Amino acid sequence: MREIKTEIEINAPLTEVWDILMAFDKWSDWNPTVNHASGTATLGSKVSLTMAGPQGKNGQKYSADITTFEAPRSFRWRAVMMAGFLMTNDRSFDLEPSGEGTRLVNTEHFSGLMVSLFWSKLEGFVPDSLKSMNEALKAKAEQT
Repeated sequence: MREIKTEIEINAPLTEVWDILMAFDKWSDWNPTVNHASGTATLGSKVSLTMAGPQGKNGQKYSADITTFEAPRSFRWRAVMMAGFLMTNDRSFDLEPSGEGTRLVNTEHFSGLMVSLFWSKLEGFVPDSLKSMNEALKAKAEQT
């Protein structure tokens, strides 16, 4: 298993940050890494995403199952790429109180036989993508 982890401090209450994250259908309004998202924020439900590709065009599409849901602190989804033994992506969003605001820990865990083949590519774009989402979430939460 390989992991890419990012963190950001957000000057907004934890519950406000959580509410923004739970509104999947509004992700494309503020999140530059996603062109479309839909789903219900409950344990066992599916989230469908269309990532933003070059020049804002649609990129990779995938669906994921919410595997952890602990409101308003943590949720995690699992997306199976190709087949589970080939590549699986677990994405976790953990919120922690931090002074008057919130710390977001945004992590992607990759497992499967193909991870080592794709790792240099993943390491090249995933950290920037997570940081871009984190900064956009911060801006959205702090304007509210």
